Amino acid sequence: MAFLTLIAGAEALLISASHAKRRRIQRQQILMGSCPGSCSLPFLDEHMKRKTAGASRLQSLAASRLAEVCRQIVNLRLFEYVLLHVIRTGLLKRRKKLVLANGRVSL
Repeated sequence: MAFLTLIAGAEALLISASHAKRRRIQRQQILMGSCPGSCSLPFLDEHMKRKTAGASRLQSLAASRLAEVCRQIVNLRLFEYVLLHVIRTGLLKRRKKLVLANGRVSL
């Protein structure tokens, strides 16, 4: 009986590990833009497609290259640190303005 429990536990562990790996790979594909069908919003895609119908080839190429570069930048750990820095400095400046406007410390 304990042997069957051990086998069932191992099977559950294997399934959860494979599911986690699959989700990680899917998240990476979405961030890198290599799965265009799975991360689209059809209504918004069609709306923007109509709005940009008159774009030239050069404009389309520039947008495509810029999006590719942005995907690569966003996938870096550095990007997370830059965002954290911007959030911290923005909040600190806002706190300073609150202190100066009210004449008291407010957190």
